[in-house]
Parts: sequence; C-alpha cells; structure tokens
Amino acid sequence: MKVRVYGAQPDELRLYDEAEKQGGLTFDFAKAPLNESNVDEVQDCEAIIVMTNCQVNEKVVEMLAKKGVKYIATRSAGSDHVDYAAVKKYGMHCCNVPFYAPEAISEHTILMALRVLRHEKKCSAKLAAGDYTLEGLKGRQLGQLTAGVLGTGRIGRPTMTLLNGFGTRVLGWDPYPNEPAAKLCTYVERDQLLRESDIIFLHCPLTPDSYHVIGKETLSMMRDGAVLINTARGGLVDHAAVLEALKSGKLSGFGFDVYEDEAAFVRKKKTLDEIGDPVFEALLACEDAIYSPHVAFYTDGAIYSMIEVTLDNLRQYQATGECRNEIKEEAGPV
Repeated sequence: MKVRVYGAQPDELRLYDEAEKQGGLTFDFAKAPLNESNVDEVQDCEAIIVMTNCQVNEKVVEMLAKKGVKYIATRSAGSDHVDYAAVKKYGMHCCNVPFYAPEAISEHTILMALRVLRHEKKCSAKLAAGDYTLEGLKGRQLGQLTAGVLGTGRIGRPTMTLLNGFGTRVLGWDPYPNEPAAKLCTYVERDQLLRESDIIFLHCPLTPDSYHVIGKETLSMMRDGAVLINTARGGLVDHAAVLEALKSGKLSGFGFDVYEDEAAFVRKKKTLDEIGDPVFEALLACEDAIYSPHVAFYTDGAIYSMIEVTLDNLRQYQATGECRNEIKEEAGPV
C-alpha cells in the first residue's frame, strides 16, 4: 500500500525506512501540509498520514476519494481537523492515535503552569533589561492552590497525578467520570469547579458542546486572579474574552500551547504582521501570558509511539479493512 505522509521530520524518516523494509507499505513524503491547493499532488496512494495542521475539509476529502484514497490516518489524538462527516459520505475510513505517551503533554502542562505562577516571562524581561530587583516577581506555589481539571481522561489523569505530587487540591469535571480519575481528584459540577479553582487546566476534546467552554460567561464565574492553562485544543477558549480578562485582572495568568486559528501559522515561519491576528499579538505581548506553538506533545518518546501506532493502524486496514483505532463518530472523551 502506497502512503503519502505529511509533516514527517528528517529525524523521523528512519522509522518509515524500517517500516518499508518490513514490507507492505511504501511512502511518499509531502513538504507542505495538506490543503485544498495541494491535494492534487496526491497520486496513486491508497492512504495518507496527516497532522493537525492539515486541512481535511469536505472539498479535500472529495478530491482524495476521487484519487482512490481509502484511509486517512491522523498522527494525533485529536481529530477535529478532519471532517468526519465527509469521510463517511465518501465511503472512506479514518483513524487516530488515542495512546501516545500522554505524560508528555501533562509534563508540559505543569511546566506552563509553573512558568505563569512564577512570572518567568516577566523575570526574563527584567534580566534582559539589567534589572535584578524583586519587584513584580512574587509568585505562588502550586501546592498551595486548588486546581480544577476540565477533562479527566487519558491526559487529564497524568496531570492530576503530577498535581497530587505537589500537594495541590484537585477538583475534576468530565461528562464521562471514571474510577481511576476519582482516585486523583474530587469530582464536582463544572460551575463549582470554575468558582473554587485558583488554576484551571483544560484537557477536554473539542466538540460542539465544548467550543468556547471558556468565554465571557465562564470567566465571570472564576475567582479573581485565577490562572488558565490550555494544552488541549484552541477552540475551547474565546481568546478575545481571555485577553480582556487578563487586562482587567480577572485572570492573573494564561498559559496556552494551542490557539483557535493556529493553522495559519503553526509549523510555519511567519511574522506577526503576516499572521495578522491582533488578539494573538496582544496575548503574546501580555506579561502574564505564556505561549508555546503546539509542542506539548513533542518528545522523542511520544513521536516514536505516534508513528508506530499510525503505521500499525494502516497495517490493520490493509489486512482487514478495519482498524481498532478507527474514528466512527464525532470526537468523544480523551
């Protein structure tokens, strides 16, 4: 089976070489993310491997189907960048990687929280200006706070484990409560979590129900001076509302690894003028907002696992026409 691969980095190519030697799969590598303008480049491929910066809308899916593509494998847990309804409409299959070292994201999540709580951005700016005073640098200890975790699944649980190690009081909310998470947090209603938490972590999938789960209304419920950390999906947050909350002091800090319109610039080299997003530019300028460009997942162990599971998914399709990680409905719990 010939597979077109999007987003492969030079240090990952050996994994694909090893897979070719095992037989059954051959690979064609694309330089740019998949979108409407380059979908015509797909030739004689039965499957494609995409990443979250690829545009897999109905027009792209229709073109892929006409070209004989049967399987779309996304090398990620999240799949909101793939129009599943279109995949189903054109008789294709898609799969994801539900398990790939979720601890990598959790570790980055805690790192972002500590950077915000200890004013790391402000501290670095002071040092660069030759200012070695303590003014504005008094931080807060994570272990003395109440943390609220929205989403207590495969990524939320490792984050809660780390929070427990700090001695943090942990509250959890999830539409799908589970027993392992119940041992790591106290389950409460979402509104109670928002009211009682000093710092809130987002680990939920992006669905129609969770879109802008953090907006003006939910921000108004939070404690004054609360901190928000999002390493899940950009669409969970109304970033304009968060910016206003930072300006007013309602939020004292914001750490984000994802942004709602990030496909325009993530994995690319662009100036802020080229991006042309005043809200994003203003957030980057905030002393108490810290951003990383969708890298929470990006560790050697996680990448190896993601590629191995993705290739195994395709081997299952090739052998049986089915895959245990096939996406058969809209995004659910993670």
